[in-house]
Amino acid sequence: MKTVILFLLFFFGVNLQSCSTNNEPVKPDNPEEEIKDDNEGQEEEPELPDEQPGDEDEPSKQWKLVFTEDFNTFDNSVWTKETHEPGWVNNELQEYIEACVSVGKDGDKSVLILTAKKEGDKFYSGRVNSKGKKSFQYGKVEASIKLPKTANGLWPAFWMMGDNDRQWPACGEIDIMEMGEKAGIANNTTETYINTAIHYGPNVEGHEQVFQTKTMEKSLQDGNYHVYSLEWNENELIVKVDDILIKTFNIGPDSGRFEYFNDKFYLLLNLAVGGDFPGITDPAQITALKDGEKAQMFIDWVKIYN
Repeated sequence: MKTVILFLLFFFGVNLQSCSTNNEPVKPDNPEEEIKDDNEGQEEEPELPDEQPGDEDEPSKQWKLVFTEDFNTFDNSVWTKETHEPGWVNNELQEYIEACVSVGKDGDKSVLILTAKKEGDKFYSGRVNSKGKKSFQYGKVEASIKLPKTANGLWPAFWMMGDNDRQWPACGEIDIMEMGEKAGIANNTTETYINTAIHYGPNVEGHEQVFQTKTMEKSLQDGNYHVYSLEWNENELIVKVDDILIKTFNIGPDSGRFEYFNDKFYLLLNLAVGGDFPGITDPAQITALKDGEKAQMFIDWVKIYN
């Protein structure tokens, strides 16, 4: 960047995009806003009272399945393959191309495959969304996903954005699952360190976020499928992994967040390479992919309930 002015123009140009441009998940700028819940010896800060899970004595909600995507084929009526140049958002290194999104077999499973690869000094990967095709308000969504080894540089995500015409962050963003964050790299816990977050606010200047990290007891990059879920009502967003609670976000009328998370949201799945979240913007530092190699994120199914 040659001048501060150009930097500011670029920053606001990216973030003022409408939600229809599918902005990438954004790592919070202020790490002090993080509420820690991990097993790495860091001091655990208490949950905020208004962010506590609901009463554990309440009877389990009976969910009704209303949508299933088994990825026997790529359904263009539900999903869109995105294409974006390197550096489109978050200083990511990959180019998103349609060829890196496919449907295939993983053993006896029919799966959606997002492939990240390196060819020479360039990275390519895949990203899909359901904007304008499949969105919902309230209920439960879950996906069965097998993640690659993120090592130094891969950034897989399963997330949602408001299916409306408001600009980010006013449209609302829910990051159900992100892995590959720089703290996990620094602590050598990339396979167990998971992040969930919400982003909201009236405009870029008023952007706010709440996020939660957790170091799981077992690897989420162990070659097995794990279920990432979000339960959503007018008061709460409840994020779980394999039925283990990660975070309950308060979005009720008195939270200051109600207007951002009480609308229809659409789904996104992507596998980024480098960027601000992993803290790697130098291609030479990407150890997850070498020239000619590839890494793949497999999605067995996505289900929506009400």
